[in-house]
Amino acid sequence: MVTQAFIPKSELIDWLRQAVRHRENVAVKIFTHPQRDTLTIRLSNGRLVNIASEGRSPLDALVLLAECDEVKFSYSSVRASERGELMSSAAFLKWLDSVGDAPPSEPDAGSDLSSRVAHGERWSGTLRGGKLRGGQARKGGAAGVVALAGVVAVVGVLAAAGFYLTGGDLANLPEVAGHAAHPGRTGAGGRRAGAELVAAPIAGPTTWQAGRTYRLDGLVFVESGARLVIEPGVIVVGGPGAALIVTQDATIQARGTSTEPIVFTSAKPEGERASGDWGGVVLLGDAPINRGQASVEGIARGDWRATFGGGDPASSCGVLEYVRIEFAGHPFGANNELNGLTLGGCGSGTLVRYVQVHRSSDDGIEILGGTVDLKYVFVSHAGADSFDWDMGWTGRSQFVVIQQHPDMGDSGLEGNNWRQRPSAPPISKPRFHNVTMVGSRNPDRAQRAIVVRHGSGGEFRNFVITGFPLEAIDLRGELTARRIASKTLSFGSIVMSKTGPDGVSYFTHESGTNDDDGGFDERHYFSEIAPDVLLAAPDALGPEAFDLVKPDFRPVAAYVGAGSRSSPPANDGFWDEAASYYGAVRYGERASWLHGWTACPED
Repeated sequence: MVTQAFIPKSELIDWLRQAVRHRENVAVKIFTHPQRDTLTIRLSNGRLVNIASEGRSPLDALVLLAECDEVKFSYSSVRASERGELMSSAAFLKWLDSVGDAPPSEPDAGSDLSSRVAHGERWSGTLRGGKLRGGQARKGGAAGVVALAGVVAVVGVLAAAGFYLTGGDLANLPEVAGHAAHPGRTGAGGRRAGAELVAAPIAGPTTWQAGRTYRLDGLVFVESGARLVIEPGVIVVGGPGAALIVTQDATIQARGTSTEPIVFTSAKPEGERASGDWGGVVLLGDAPINRGQASVEGIARGDWRATFGGGDPASSCGVLEYVRIEFAGHPFGANNELNGLTLGGCGSGTLVRYVQVHRSSDDGIEILGGTVDLKYVFVSHAGADSFDWDMGWTGRSQFVVIQQHPDMGDSGLEGNNWRQRPSAPPISKPRFHNVTMVGSRNPDRAQRAIVVRHGSGGEFRNFVITGFPLEAIDLRGELTARRIASKTLSFGSIVMSKTGPDGVSYFTHESGTNDDDGGFDERHYFSEIAPDVLLAAPDALGPEAFDLVKPDFRPVAAYVGAGSRSSPPANDGFWDEAASYYGAVRYGERASWLHGWTACPED
């Protein structure tokens, strides 16, 4: 929320009460009227840990807020702070009542704070990235402060709370919107005024600080040898033509948290955002691909920064953890667009965990070769394929959820090796375990759950597939079908329900000119040969799985969690071998791994 005009102070007081009661971690920037001063407040788990205004003590800043009539304010999510509190949650609520519509508290005349204020001490410091630096005490006049209305209540409550004498300067707090219902969370909405513009290439060690907003101006490259660190709670916004591209031999360390995810989103205000508003996130590495070296779309031909692919399967493009990417996929030209997240030639040293891609106008996630692994991934409402691979990808994926939208999208998973040379090595052979796929149920959309073509292999185990309007699984190309016999391509332990135009057909009959796989019969294979495939199974998921705004993918059928015939491979540092159940979410979970950090805004 960013207030563009002055509003009654009572509205801010009510908002702060809500933030305290929700135990939010939030920094608030406040402009007061009629004084025309600026002050900042920081809450950590609902505790007041800082309040400051330039040249004033924390007490003066509280008095300033107490005596103003109207305010403008903005806020941003920040990390939880370990610094000592100025007030407990209960004490701050009491103070808010004292300046709102409740009577003030009585003072404690013998408080240590009263003594310090009487001697005119002030405190200052600098708050950057959630840490206090350079805090010090200094002398200054406080004449007239104690005469202001309400100050007695302030002193009494602060003293009772065990006032922690430290100040802070949050002058650089960006005017960023959070989630209106939960003021401390890093939400997706609102106009990002005051964002720091990023236009130049990143050529050295760079940190984007917690609680701030950064706006991408055009294609922003993290160049060879550079390292970009993005702290929890950072919001990165972009418009048409904007994208973040981590080039070969550069790395990104984007580590959010479940309560403070890193959000890449549209620069448009909430209510006006749409798929394709900006480019997306691209990571390029030097792991093997099946065509030597290639260039990613969206970047001018001949620009070396677009290249990827090499000979180091263990290389790393960096870390994406608790990251949300929204409204990306801007088209740069005909058949030339970026995806929500593109991983080109990224090696197994790359960490991609707890990542959501939402409302990309092209593919949600596209993987171009390499050996990168993914875990805990949610792709929602992609405009093309939710999850697409090509060029010889041989990585692993576990715990993947895909939800399609009734008005957009193609396949849930689409796998390729190489259209021109389908036998080119390395052969695409990703391994998927524990995947939940929810189709749109719109009979007018030609959406399939899984399409494997152009010679790709793969391993698909412990799936839940429901609601796809065309068919469940389609193999294309004679070489692709032959990979079944060579065990380069295999399926097992799959639950399918309510899929196909009539909800029960699951597979399209191919004959004559419609035969695109040399006579391979998907219906026969999945009904009679593939192990542990349950067709027309009882509904594994409830209607909440189809909710487009607040979906819930926890299974409602006990058989899903009772154990499948496929267990993930023995734990080698990646697989959760205990997940021998169907789908991406364990039956009986009180809160799934998607809780708290994901979001599905419509605009």
